Amino acid sequence: MQFSLSGAVFVRGCEGFVGHWYLDAGGVGTIGEGFTWRSAAFRKWWAEHRAGEAFGPGATMTREEADQVLILIMEEEVGPAADRAFHGLTQFQRDGVCSVGYNAGTGAYADQWAQALAAGDIARAAALLKTDRITADGKRIAGLVNRRRDEAELIQFGDYTIGAFAPDAMADGILRRGERGPAVTDLQEKLAAIGVYSGIVDGIFGYGTEAAVLAYQRSRKLGVDGIAGQETLASIAGVHT
Repeated sequence: MQFSLSGAVFVRGCEGFVGHWYLDAGGVGTIGEGFTWRSAAFRKWWAEHRAGEAFGPGATMTREEADQVLILIMEEEVGPAADRAFHGLTQFQRDGVCSVGYNAGTGAYADQWAQALAAGDIARAAALLKTDRITADGKRIAGLVNRRRDEAELIQFGDYTIGAFAPDAMADGILRRGERGPAVTDLQEKLAAIGVYSGIVDGIFGYGTEAAVLAYQRSRKLGVDGIAGQETLASIAGVHT
């Protein structure tokens, strides 16, 4: 069983998409749905589809190509770990499991939710997954809460839709990749007006929004981390006053 196109669209909705090469918050060259040169599967795809073209500034990728690459990475790097950990999954369950592994790392397959799923207790697995790996630097992240919920509902019910916007994305005064909501929509609109964001204004802080924040921070000589913290948000707001 392969990772499906529906699964790829689901993960893209969670991750976001940017169609050109950029440096992420850690200074790593990135494109598509978080693809980097560290992935052997991505390097293989690039060699076959971009022969002679360097992976660097100016490189581009379409959404359709990104979905192909995501499926390739899932099958060659995430899927094998999922298949070792779980047996007898349906297509949607495997897609959900692979989404977790792509985002949280395949070490998540040793967590309690995964043990419950491996034992066939799907309802318990879904309930546990909703509370697992939802923090970053010790803080509860709304975007991760939403993603785990969506993955749990995919595994339990086969629901590939992405849930409603979280109303508390600004609860900690910071916007970062993975968060959603009206505050993210407002940020995207302001970044688009400034001219550093050309993606879809969808209220999802994906890689494209992060790239725009990074570009803005570099242009204003702010701390370059891709996170819209208080200093960055105040600076952006000042441009629009």
